[in-house]
Amino acid sequence: MIKMDLNQMLNVSIQNAVPAATPPASVSANNTPEPEKDSSKAPVGIHVDLSPLGLDKSKKAERDKDIEESELPDSVKQALKAIRDKQEELEKKQQELQQLMSNSSMPPEEKQEKVKALQAEVSSLSRGLVDSKNNLVSSMQDQGLTEQQIQTAMALMN
Repeated sequence: MIKMDLNQMLNVSIQNAVPAATPPASVSANNTPEPEKDSSKAPVGIHVDLSPLGLDKSKKAERDKDIEESELPDSVKQALKAIRDKQEELEKKQQELQQLMSNSSMPPEEKQEKVKALQAEVSSLSRGLVDSKNNLVSSMQDQGLTEQQIQTAMALMN
């Protein structure tokens, strides 16, 4: 039977606990660790690729950081985030409309139909955005927010 002293057992358990991405330290014939020869290597890191949905959530979290850090009620914070989402959607539709209008390769009748449809979407989104802003303002007044909180919310809305 092979006997190991406590230090050898500790070395073995530490070596077994080292992640596969990190190469284990060299061990000499007498089971003592040898110093690494090249200490100029960069430490092994972790690389993570996010899905498009994950990237989108990350961008929204960064975009809404100022809202989260404000001292507004949670309902107001959620409404402000929803308003920003609507503003972003409206901007995308407006860009889509501009691209469509500058497209000269499409038959005029088809282009006109698509332009009308996009204009209707832009109009609907605009009305919804204005309604959301008005509802938020009246909701803030009903909740009894201070003048400072209302000013903060208004600044975050724009």
